[in-house]
Amino acid sequence: MDVAAERSYRTPIANSPLLPLLLISLATQRNAPKQTTTIQEEYDYIVVGGGSAGSVVASRLSEESCVSVLLLEAGGKKPPLINDVPALGRDFWNTHLDWQFKTVPQKHAAYFLENQQVIWPSGKGLGGSSLLNAMLYVRGNHKDYDDWEAQGAKGWSYEDVFPYFLKLEDNKDLDYLENGYHASGGPITAEKPRYEGELKNPIREAAEHLGYKVLDSNAENQTGFYDYQGSIRNGQRCSTAKAYLVPAENRTNLDIVGGAYTKKVLFDGNRAVGVQFDYQNEEYEVRARREVIMSAGTTNTAQLLMLSGIGPRKHLEEFDIQVIADLPVGDNFQDHCGFPMPFTFDGLPLKEKLNDTDNIKEYINDKTGPLASPELVSSMAFLDGKVVSSKDFPDHELYFLEISKKVAKEQVGLKPLIYKAIFFPYEDSPVFICVSHLLHPKSIGTVRLQSTDPYDSPLIDPNYFENSDDVAAIVKGMKTCWKIGLSKPMKKVGVRPFATLHPEISILTPDFLLDKYFTLLARGLVVTLSHQVGTAKMGDPEDPTTVVDPELRVKGIEGLRVIDASVMPIVPSGNTNIPTIMVAEKASDIIKETISCSSD
Repeated sequence: MDVAAERSYRTPIANSPLLPLLLISLATQRNAPKQTTTIQEEYDYIVVGGGSAGSVVASRLSEESCVSVLLLEAGGKKPPLINDVPALGRDFWNTHLDWQFKTVPQKHAAYFLENQQVIWPSGKGLGGSSLLNAMLYVRGNHKDYDDWEAQGAKGWSYEDVFPYFLKLEDNKDLDYLENGYHASGGPITAEKPRYEGELKNPIREAAEHLGYKVLDSNAENQTGFYDYQGSIRNGQRCSTAKAYLVPAENRTNLDIVGGAYTKKVLFDGNRAVGVQFDYQNEEYEVRARREVIMSAGTTNTAQLLMLSGIGPRKHLEEFDIQVIADLPVGDNFQDHCGFPMPFTFDGLPLKEKLNDTDNIKEYINDKTGPLASPELVSSMAFLDGKVVSSKDFPDHELYFLEISKKVAKEQVGLKPLIYKAIFFPYEDSPVFICVSHLLHPKSIGTVRLQSTDPYDSPLIDPNYFENSDDVAAIVKGMKTCWKIGLSKPMKKVGVRPFATLHPEISILTPDFLLDKYFTLLARGLVVTLSHQVGTAKMGDPEDPTTVVDPELRVKGIEGLRVIDASVMPIVPSGNTNIPTIMVAEKASDIIKETISCSSD
């Protein structure tokens, strides 16, 4: 245990004298597997990317004793132990656990942000974005997966994928297990956060007063306020590295290599035969006897496929890249974006709350208290703008969470003048935000190459708000945030909107004026929810917009599959970590059907 290294991360508890005791308490759960430094010349399967999907695929395939698996992950360092503390997820943005991407300047949004670019966190390391995310346990809507199948992804309806949601899950809350939509015994632990902040009950009371239901949004119906669970194990983060790779680390047929920066896929004609990567200042070429599996994530998978000659012909020819397959890689790029509406309230600022000695002791002893809360999310909801509706297909999602000034000052990318005008007067106050984000974006973006250098970031263009319907969905949520923030239950805990943002608005302001003002705000200050999908679209092989077939094989190529969020043809109605794990579980079974070990 390296206390000095753990202190080097800029967390609220970095200088606490209790940090060594906290680290000892966290060390009872291992958050990273052992790695190998000996790399063979050939493997049956090479998995590129050890994140939320790749960790699953490598673990599941290596259950077959007669095949060998190499897992390559660009992130080399192990995550620190304090990465396991649920409240500290955002403190690992802009560290070695983050690719630290930014979008290209946006044409229709982000007017309050520097150069109109949106900061784009993406997990780097074994566990991928499950090291950075807020651990919210969300599956999406039943209709999402039926829509996947309807547009050509045969075998991916809700009925088809539901068993894989069950397979990945180890649910610890009996009331959820009893409703028939959950399971125990899987790798990913799901449990309710072990902390209820001072905002949770007032938010629930206000929501119920407005007519909204409180429910399990992963069960029969999604619409309402979700009494949420997290991917949390005994009060600590449950990443895919912890859940899938640590239990598999001693298998002799699995080599896990961190710090291996893949540069391209190697081909013999139209067959993928291996990969080229840098590792410890040397370049390697390793062969795959059966398949290369791309699990590098929506952004990096698209970049690597294009660098390897699989992508839009015209784009690849601009860089003199030999075209192996002319496919729409990098198209169909979808993301959930939103607006964070800020409020202040009576209480301790977040940094003080997390650094409080009693709170740290409580977490050390019982894994409860504020440090046990996933990024201090008090509540979340899936809504459609109507309190009573015959359909269960919400169009926006809300989060209520406490934030520190670090979020507004460093992680949003605000222009200094905007930060000074809006947030500066409140930077030492307790602050929570109600984030409203759309669930079904109509604006579609692209990922494209910036150069042929694999170390250059790709050009990421989510194309936010090209379609004005996207803004309208967010504004509906903002109005609900506003109603809840100004409600009587919230006044009991001193909730007040920022006067710097809403100086003339009251609960009586007409809707049409609210809509206009909120639209301006939403276009000005847009944030990503890091739910990017779609750049290697799955579907009917005859459909010219698809990249992979329903078995996730790249069209026109042998021995190459894509297994990660990039294959999702439509972004699910909610957070994408659990759906990504589901895709990897189902894809692993598809591959395992082609493997026959003599011992079977």
